[in-house]
Amino acid sequence: MAELLWKRVTTLGQGSFGAVSLASTSNALFRGVTLSSLIALKSCNLSDSQSLKEEFEILRMLNNSPYIIHYFRANISFEDNVNLYNLLLEYASGGSLADRL
Repeated sequence: MAELLWKRVTTLGQGSFGAVSLASTSNALFRGVTLSSLIALKSCNLSDSQSLKEEFEILRMLNNSPYIIHYFRANISFEDNVNLYNLLLEYASGGSLADRL
């Protein structure tokens, strides 16, 4: 399985359990999907990751819907001496749902 390589660019938002970052990727094709050079990266401490893991499972069930943000994968990284659970998502530049409500 090809690894999706990414690098954090900037933080887009932060909540009580984690953050959403804009990340760049140099992969043009991943699992048969042509990627933008930018993806969204939701991250939280691995010890606080249950909610994000549940979100991943829901996105996985709805992945074929054209109305739902696509996920690429979940992974664990070690950054600044902390294990992070990461959810790699399609980047939607329109802002969050909360911004629109």
